[in-house]
Amino acid sequence: MTNRGALTIRSNGQAASCAVRLPLPFVVMFLEASSPLMMLRLLILVCLLAGNAHAEWIDKQGNPLSDSDDRKSAGAFGAQLIFTANEQALFKKWATPSETVDVDTVESVSIDQPISAFVIFSGCKPDAANLCNVSMRFRVIQPDGKVYAETPAMEVWRCKPAPPGRSVELSVQYLKLVVEPHELRGRYTVQTQVRDDNTDTVLFLQKTFTATESPVRKHDAAPQEMLRDKAPQYP
Repeated sequence: MTNRGALTIRSNGQAASCAVRLPLPFVVMFLEASSPLMMLRLLILVCLLAGNAHAEWIDKQGNPLSDSDDRKSAGAFGAQLIFTANEQALFKKWATPSETVDVDTVESVSIDQPISAFVIFSGCKPDAANLCNVSMRFRVIQPDGKVYAETPAMEVWRCKPAPPGRSVELSVQYLKLVVEPHELRGRYTVQTQVRDDNTDTVLFLQKTFTATESPVRKHDAAPQEMLRDKAPQYP
C-alpha cells in the first residue's frame, strides 16, 4: 500500500506545495535557504592540494582526515553530509564571517522533532560560463531496512560561481524530516548521492540518526494511571 506524504519546496521565501507518491506515511520537506548568507565563502574543512587536482578534508589543526561514510572526496571535489535539529542556528553561524564554523550536529531526535540534512561541498568544476552545477538525491532507510523515503534531484549549487580557492559552501536545498508517533523508533540511515553535474563525479554519502520516544510521551501514562486510581469507586 502506498500513501501520500507531505512535500514542500521553498524558494526565495515563496512556498509551493505538491503531492508525491511515497512508500510509507511520513513528513519530509525539501527546503531552500533563501538568505544572502548562502553566498558567503568560509575557509573551512576542505583543503585543495596539488594545484586543485586533489581535495582533502582537514581538521581545525590542519591535519588530513581520511574518507568516511559521511565525508568523501574524489579529485578536487569533496562533500560531507551533516545533520542539525536547528537549521536557523546553522544559517546564523554560516552567515558569520570566520575561517572556521562549528556545526552542532545531532545523532538522535525525539519523535515529532525535526531533523535536517545538509551537504557541504567544495571543488566543483565550473563549466564554460564559469558556473558550477551540483545536485543531490536522498534516500532514507528506516530501522527495519525498508525504504522510508526517496527524493528527486535537489539543488546543492546550480548555475552559481564555484566557491573560490579552499572555501566550501552549504547546499542551497536540504532535507527536513519528522518521524511521527506511529512510525518506527530506532536507527534511520540517510543516504545521499552528491553529483558534480559538470564532470559526472558522484560521491555516495550516508549518516545515521536514532529516533527515540519523546520524553513527554514517556510520562503520559503515569498521570492516566493516577487518574484511574482516584476515580470514584461504586459498589
